[in-house]
Amino acid sequence: MEQPFSVLDMMVFFDESGNNQVKPHLMAGLAIPTKYYNNENIQQLNEKIKATKIHWTEYSGDSKERNTIWRIINTVMEHHYLLKMNVISYNQSKIEESSRKIKHVIDDIADQTIFMKFPERIVYGLLRRYGAYVHINTKIYIEDNTKYHNKKYDLRTQLFQQLNIQSIYRGERFTVTEAAYIPKQTELGIELVDLLLGMVRSIIRNDSPDKRRSREKNKLIMNLLLSNANFYSFMKTIRYYEWDSSPSLVEVDFENYLNIFMNSNLDY
Repeated sequence: MEQPFSVLDMMVFFDESGNNQVKPHLMAGLAIPTKYYNNENIQQLNEKIKATKIHWTEYSGDSKERNTIWRIINTVMEHHYLLKMNVISYNQSKIEESSRKIKHVIDDIADQTIFMKFPERIVYGLLRRYGAYVHINTKIYIEDNTKYHNKKYDLRTQLFQQLNIQSIYRGERFTVTEAAYIPKQTELGIELVDLLLGMVRSIIRNDSPDKRRSREKNKLIMNLLLSNANFYSFMKTIRYYEWDSSPSLVEVDFENYLNIFMNSNLDY
C-alpha cells in the first residue's frame, strides 16, 4: 500500500431509534473529523448538554430544551460539508419472523442480526472510498446501552474487529483504532446523532400536528430547515437505506421524505 498524502482522524457516533410498537426502526452513524469536533465552539456545547437533558422522543416545546437544540444545530452545521451521516431503516418484525427457523440453534439470532450486522454496514459506509492517497484513523463511540452487549455479543468488540478486517479484505484506507461505549448526557457527539436521528424519524413519520408533541417537533424542524441553509443542505446529503427481508439494502433518496415533510408543514 502506497504511503498516503493525507491522514484524517475521524470520530463516528452511533445510535438507534424505534421499537416494535412504534415504527420505523432506525440506526444511524454520524462521522465528524476530530479536528472539527475539537473546535472550541463545538466543545463549549459539551457543558450545555450536561446541564440540559435532550430527549427528542419526549420533546414537546420546552423553551430551554428548544434553545439548546437550536444552538447545537446552528453551531455544528457551520461547516456541515465536513459531516457524513448514514441511516438504515429495517423491518424488525421480518427479522424476528425469519429467526424462528433457526432459533433452536442460536436463541438470540434476531438481536445479533440487528445489533451486529446493521451497525457494521452503517459505519463501513461512512469510512470507505476516501481515495487511494488518504488514510482514515477512526474512533467509534456508541451510546452505552445494555442491548449492545451481553454474554454472547458485544457491539464495541464486533465493530472494532470486523471493520478492521473489512478494511484489509476490501482494500480500503481506514483503521479503527478504538470503539467505546459513552453514557448519555456526557458527550456532544452522542447527543447530536441521537437528535439528528430523532429528526429523521419525525420527517419520515410526518405525524399529524393534532398532538402537541408532534406539532412542536414539526415546528422546530421546519424553523431550522428554513432559517439555516446549512442544515437543509446537510439533511439532503443523508445516505438513507431501507431493509425489508431483501438480500441487500435499498438506497432511497431521503430528499423525497424531506420535501414531503416540508410540504405538509408549510404553515410553520
